[in-house]
Amino acid sequence: MDDKALIEKFLQGDVKSYNKLVLRHQGWVKGMTMNIVKNPQDAEDIAQDVFVKVYFALNRFRFESEFKTWLYRVVINKINNHFRKQKLRSVFSAEFKEGIMEESVSSTSNENKIFEMTHKLPRFQRNIVLLRIYQDLSFKMIGQVLNITENSTKVSFHKAKVNLKKYYMKKYGEYR
Repeated sequence: MDDKALIEKFLQGDVKSYNKLVLRHQGWVKGMTMNIVKNPQDAEDIAQDVFVKVYFALNRFRFESEFKTWLYRVVINKINNHFRKQKLRSVFSAEFKEGIMEESVSSTSNENKIFEMTHKLPRFQRNIVLLRIYQDLSFKMIGQVLNITENSTKVSFHKAKVNLKKYYMKKYGEYR
């Protein structure tokens, strides 16, 4: 049964359908959350909060996008809320894939320095980097998740890279 059918059955009162939906998506929700918060207990709590939120908000899901796209939005919002509540200044780990900086990061020291800079990114840019780097989503899918065009996603990702480099240069000088 696909997500839409499970949602429709749940909305008709079949709680088992909701449980199947959770089982289908909980792995990647927990994985994504753990990749970002780096704390198993916090990741578990956030994932549970996501599915509680979904349980009570599913009646407002309009099927205008894929359920997984909508669920990404819920996950991102819960993670952002977590960091805001905890007053943590960083959303990302030091593990950067291609594209954050034009030059490759060659040492752990530089990775740690770049890590320090990520908290300065505006939330919107952090969200795009989060989905691109940690979830390996295409720009098209990120646009769907954030309800923007694919081109806007690409532009914002590029701006995030420029901002990271600018922040790095301002604090550490020449980038190696």
